[in-house]
Amino acid sequence: MKLSGADLQRATAGHWHGSIPESLHKVMTDTRDFQAGEAFLALRGPHFDGHNFAASVTDRALALIGDAEGVRLWSELDLDNSVLEVNDTLQAFGDIAHAWRLRLTDTTVIAISGSYGKTSLRSILELGFAELGFHVAATHANLNNLIGVPQTLLAVPEDADIAIIECGISETGEMSRLAAIVQPDIAVLTGITAAHSEGLGGLSGVIREKALLLEGAQWCALGAGVTALLKANHIKLPEQSLAVDRSYDDQNDGGQVSWKLNGCDLQLTYHDQHASIALALPAAHWASNLAFAAAIMLRHLNANHQQVSLERVANAIAGWQPSSGRLQPSVGKNDCVILDDCYNANPVSMQAAIDTLCALESNKIAILGDMAELGEISESAHKNLDVSGVDSIYLIGAHMHALAASHPQADWFATADEAVEALADISFSSEDTILIKASRSMALEKIVQLLRKQEAALAL
Repeated sequence: MKLSGADLQRATAGHWHGSIPESLHKVMTDTRDFQAGEAFLALRGPHFDGHNFAASVTDRALALIGDAEGVRLWSELDLDNSVLEVNDTLQAFGDIAHAWRLRLTDTTVIAISGSYGKTSLRSILELGFAELGFHVAATHANLNNLIGVPQTLLAVPEDADIAIIECGISETGEMSRLAAIVQPDIAVLTGITAAHSEGLGGLSGVIREKALLLEGAQWCALGAGVTALLKANHIKLPEQSLAVDRSYDDQNDGGQVSWKLNGCDLQLTYHDQHASIALALPAAHWASNLAFAAAIMLRHLNANHQQVSLERVANAIAGWQPSSGRLQPSVGKNDCVILDDCYNANPVSMQAAIDTLCALESNKIAILGDMAELGEISESAHKNLDVSGVDSIYLIGAHMHALAASHPQADWFATADEAVEALADISFSSEDTILIKASRSMALEKIVQLLRKQEAALAL
């Protein structure tokens, strides 16, 4: 980022106390890693006030950004800093990020949202474009909300060819704001379920909110089932779209990359071109994500007169590996295989993980915890999970009791700690593959640690 103090004043409709900085290169909201010459923006939350921490960085900060109440608090300090007063610091943070986004005139900005698959698709695209020689900036960790998205955007270099931004929401109004900040050239919706429906008004609310990302984009890419959901909710599709559902992709017929998975061998087809990728697991959702990413890359490259073959794109994404906690295989005690998928869960991703487990030839063991924030559909979403191909089932949490009630052979535990205590007495073997999956709030990583052999990553 490189913006002037005058740029920040225009973007935020704020006003400066003291001198106006000629140039600012970084805006930080956390004092812990603060470096000299940066600007500090004080955020407020239900249980914290960043203005109270400004004193620890005033000797290094080029400028401070705060609201009226915070600026009055800072007046008690012996400040030698420029201070930008704004109405709302969270709003201002997004406004500053948007001002920088408008400077990225040579950067294609891709925004990704959806109820599942955001991080996987983002990481595949990031790898693929980078392998093809593009300068890529992308979301890291879970910086995909109203704080994380501005952080990500402000870190995009001006000479980046492509910026890939994840946009996650849990409350009404958040997507409209994120879309306004990011102003994507390409908008992607991976898939839509009732994830986070408690804060969004059920599935229809999720659909309406997610669809706001599409407004203003040059073109959009829609994952499996998204087009039908948009149409069913009377949401007009953008004129330019790439849809996984062939029957709905009237304007770009044949633009998809079709796929077929034979064991771990993924076969891709695009027009009359063919390519293959060897996967670590027979995971159909991985195959779907890789094909979707390949279609997005080919569409973008072809639209910019950069003719690239399917084989070259497939080679670029062939080395993709899931990030930690997302169906990541490792060696467990007694040489069992652990599939660590405990980072998060919703009905679609949970079933996909179970289906992947069932596609393996080993003894199949599922340790499943609650899926959070499903609202009124929670009981049916848990109860209707298909675990018929699993040999042994361990269920954890109040919501998983609905599934346990219809599977008397399953062991049920109220908490992860109870499960840890019981599983500590069970000896698994090299013939066992153990899937561990739940929403992040269930903290099932403690079960992963219990069962994992130390320092034993596995490449299947």
